[in-house]
Amino acid sequence: MKKLCLLLLFLPLNAASLSDWQQTAAEAESHKVRQTAEKQTFKQIKAEVKAGFEDSLVDLADLYYDGIGTKKNYKKAYKYYKKAAQLHNEYAAYSQAFMLMYGQGVKKNQTEAFHMFTTLAENGFPPAALELFRAYKDGNGCEKDPVQSRRWLERAANYRLPAGLLYLGAQTLEENPEEGFFLLKQAADLENMRAQYLTALCYQEGTGTDPNPNRAFEYMLLAAKQHYAPAQWQTAQWYAQGYGTEPSAYQAFRWTRLAAQNGEAAAQKRLAEMYEKG
Repeated sequence: MKKLCLLLLFLPLNAASLSDWQQTAAEAESHKVRQTAEKQTFKQIKAEVKAGFEDSLVDLADLYYDGIGTKKNYKKAYKYYKKAAQLHNEYAAYSQAFMLMYGQGVKKNQTEAFHMFTTLAENGFPPAALELFRAYKDGNGCEKDPVQSRRWLERAANYRLPAGLLYLGAQTLEENPEEGFFLLKQAADLENMRAQYLTALCYQEGTGTDPNPNRAFEYMLLAAKQHYAPAQWQTAQWYAQGYGTEPSAYQAFRWTRLAAQNGEAAAQKRLAEMYEKG
């Protein structure tokens, strides 16, 4: 009987290990195919730029910036964003300003970046509104100005930018819980993982809405599936407690392991304890 209990104890771990191996093998093959396609894409886009196709400038800049099909190269990314921006490509101008603001591939120039963001935002380019919120909040390229910061944050939220809704919702939550929750939930439904996490906590605590364990668990799981470590750790605890879902020792262990792998300190400590106890 004792031997059977030991086998049952380790069965989920063995099953998970086999599943993990199969997934890893499939991911490795998929990665290989993707890398080949990315290298071919990079080669094609580079040829298009050389042939004078102006629309491909920003595509090449993106590949250099993200290191897709080639080594990451911020200097070259900046060069091609700048060329595309000179041809009145707003996205390229935004990317150039972003790199100037944070000194990526070019000497940092927050004042110039701020002026570029201002022009873009006043012309209705949504992501630039979010950057002006940050600039006025932190004094990057301008004087700190809470009023202007809030103004541009509200503009970003009106554009339904997930990050804008998230930040405005978090700021509003204390002064107006119902409005704050409404904004956070909008961002969560646009798949922003931090907003999903906060929306889950609102449902748990009844902040700006009625407490609802099932909805809390639903949104927490969504954030966990996006590899957000705090949500993975909370999901593990809720599986252990049976909060908003059926209790599951296996799922509690699995999400603890995933959170630990993702760097969540409390999960790492708990996982060590679980392994020690066996």
